Amino acid sequence: MTIEDLLRQGAIRRIEVDLGAGAQPARLLYGTPNFIEWLENLLGGAEPDQRLGEATPAEQVDALFYAYISGRPLVYVRQFRMIRVEQSAVWELKTPDVRIFGWFLRKDCFVAVFGDWTDHVKDHNLYKGYRTSVRRIRRELGIGATLCVTGSSPDDVISM
Repeated sequence: MTIEDLLRQGAIRRIEVDLGAGAQPARLLYGTPNFIEWLENLLGGAEPDQRLGEATPAEQVDALFYAYISGRPLVYVRQFRMIRVEQSAVWELKTPDVRIFGWFLRKDCFVAVFGDWTDHVKDHNLYKGYRTSVRRIRRELGIGATLCVTGSSPDDVISM
């Protein structure tokens, strides 16, 4: 199984952010069809019951994706973290209002699987459920160690 196979099967789609004239992406970002649907809803103006950040959730995610794709440094724990220290870990990209769960296919190559509101995830302690669901989806797609970073250090998944 390769990234190209996953793209061809429609299991993932590339998420692109306008980096400006002549700029090339330093990192890759993909999303599952369900995540893309969630993202389109978010970009369409969806809001949590109680907003925590000053910017809208869509602006927060756009800024995070821009920083990620452009290769800017991300702050471990504040902008991304693993859910639990384990091989082939599930990772979380974070903004004040949004949590995005997925995994790294390889260094600097993230697949977003689920998005949710920060307060909803925390109020209902959904971390274990999302971790389990991401792992299940990887199994269903036949993702082995060749398409999943096995390290658990931030340096294993993102070039700083």
